[in-house]
Amino acid sequence: MKRIEDRIRVLIAERNMTLLQLAIQSKITEATLHAILNRNDAKYSQLSRIAGVLDVSVSYLTGESDLQKLPNAKEQQAGFVNIKMDEVLDMQRQIIDLQNRLLMKENKI
Repeated sequence: MKRIEDRIRVLIAERNMTLLQLAIQSKITEATLHAILNRNDAKYSQLSRIAGVLDVSVSYLTGESDLQKLPNAKEQQAGFVNIKMDEVLDMQRQIIDLQNRLLMKENKI
């Protein structure tokens, strides 16, 4: 279970909540909440509000951590999301690859 939708649905069930209650308490429209769940895509600010209502970390919602609460984490105050090191390295490799392609393309012109 790694999808945001799955984690949110389990958490609201555990807390005997409805999606409407979550929407109201997180100050996100019900339509936006449904869009987040159906597309597995959300802004950090939205995830932060949802996590706050459900009393878990944003990292837990996104599947980056299996711990519902991160010890000594100030995630909401800092405004950052934890990213796994291998994902960062992969992104860096992709950036370098794109830069190399652009340089090669410029040299051909």
